[in-house]
Amino acid sequence: SKLSGIRPWKRQRGMRAATRFPKLLSSKTGVLCCDVQEKFRRAIKHMDSVIHHSKWMLNAANELKMPIIITEQYPKGLGETVSELQDEIKNGKSYKFEKTQFSMITKEVEEVLKNDLTNYDTWIIVGIESHVCVQQTCLTMREHGYDVYILADAVSSQKPDDRKIALERMRQAGAVVTTTESAIFELLGDFKNPAAKKLTQRAKNRPDAGLYS
Repeated sequence: SKLSGIRPWKRQRGMRAATRFPKLLSSKTGVLCCDVQEKFRRAIKHMDSVIHHSKWMLNAANELKMPIIITEQYPKGLGETVSELQDEIKNGKSYKFEKTQFSMITKEVEEVLKNDLTNYDTWIIVGIESHVCVQQTCLTMREHGYDVYILADAVSSQKPDDRKIALERMRQAGAVVTTTESAIFELLGDFKNPAAKKLTQRAKNRPDAGLYS
């Protein structure tokens, strides 16, 4: 059965078939940035890691000319996207939407995917919370046949157990769970890539994501 409020759509011809372990290609990959908002700054466990790694991934997307879709959950009450990410979401090819539903895939986002970003069959997800909005976004995208990567050090929840179980459920749903550095280096492919030097410098002094603590 289809999720309530989500209209099914057909993937476009020429797109790669969804696989369990696709290879990341910058020409086929976009980033979904889910609800990294000011009100959550003190509530989310390891929020410093979420912000740091989300910024790194968004910066990579801009450098590699990848599209970015940003959502904000009820920003009137929960605030805008955190200040650290503002420069990244204002640059490059980005789309920003407000929402009240948990999944990022609102009708507006669906229209962008169907009409503007038809060549992108793989989506990287960063943001919060792992077990609610991130998970429901992942499940919706998998339902519609997209390949999904979850950056484990760029997602979190208020409770560590919720993140742990959510990562496992998303993996069971066919998403690839990896880290930000791994995804970026895969997208770069070669240190000769013009963006490599700038992006690899951010690998130093990263905050602990708490994945194995």
